[in-house]
Formats: sequence, C-alpha cells, structure tokens
Amino acid sequence: MALFNILKKDDSFAVSCGTMVDAGGRTGRTEASYTSLLLFINELKNNYGIDVSNHICTQVVPEILEDADKIIMIAEDYSIPDWLREYKYIKWELPDPENMTEEDVVEDVKRIKVKVEDLLSVL
Repeated sequence: MALFNILKKDDSFAVSCGTMVDAGGRTGRTEASYTSLLLFINELKNNYGIDVSNHICTQVVPEILEDADKIIMIAEDYSIPDWLREYKYIKWELPDPENMTEEDVVEDVKRIKVKVEDLLSVL
C-alpha cells in the first residue's frame, strides 16, 4: 500500500487490509505494535520517506473491495476466507517477516517496489 501510494502518478490509491484481523484480535492495532514489522517500518521511513507505523490494522470485507480495480493478495492460502476466493486477485508470494535480518528487509522492500512498479505500468 505505502509504496503504491508514493509511486503512483495519478489519483489512484491503495488500501491495506488483513484477512485475519478480527479473528486474531488485531483490530485497531497499529503496524508498529508488531515487532516483526519494525524493520520494515524503519526501512520504509528511512529510505522511502513513508511512515506506516500508525497504520491501523483493518479486516478486509466485501464493501472495501467493491470499487477495487485490482486486488493484491499476500495472505497465506490457509487464511483466505472462502468468500474472498470468489474475487479475482493477484497473488504475491512474499516471505514471512518473522526472523528477517535488516539486509533481508532491504532486499524484500526492493522486490516489493519492483512488483508495485510493474503493477503501475499496466494500470
């Protein structure tokens, strides 16, 4: 979401929602409350000027997807609800951020940036 919103050249925008926010008791938590995301938060802030630390976790619901041009799925297959499988989405395989080193995060963010740039080139 964050990289899309700074790289886009028009008035489009991306939102980020989770598939297990409500079930996992994550509703209302910020990105910064997850220690496994702190390296990502710092990488985005320090090298891309994006602060996602206060982004609030939101459960994906059909109403959010109604006007979506594209849906990018990074959730693990087991966590995708049946109703969401009915939608056409693009699946991005990304490594689990747990136990990543700072160098891993830098490379992962670069890979995500390339994916976002490729997506923007076809929108």
